[in-house]
Amino acid sequence: MEMRKEISRSCKECDGLLVGRIDQCFCSDACRTSYHNRRRYEEKKTYSECIAIVQKTLLHNYKILTTLRQKGEQFSVLYLQDLGFSFRHLTSITEHEGGLHYHCFNESYLVTDQALILLND
Repeated sequence: MEMRKEISRSCKECDGLLVGRIDQCFCSDACRTSYHNRRRYEEKKTYSECIAIVQKTLLHNYKILTTLRQKGEQFSVLYLQDLGFSFRHLTSITEHEGGLHYHCFNESYLVTDQALILLND
């Protein structure tokens, strides 16, 4: 006579006792649906927060560039960093004869070793 060990398994959603198939994860369809809906909501919430941070940074960069356009055409990279400009966030890059042109929405600029030069569209 063979003795089998009973392994108690619990539902991933409500921790209820599972009876049935060995690979069963949920005690009911309601728990399965609830678990996956909650997981999708948490993932979506995380993505939304990430997108909001990038959007906020892009808008901040845009405001800096539009303000600087009224003051002149060339500015020190250090000055822009002091203003909180993020060189890592931009909307596109295009290649031209003079080098790479960076874009933050409709504002275009060229970055040299020491300066940022605003470009006319």
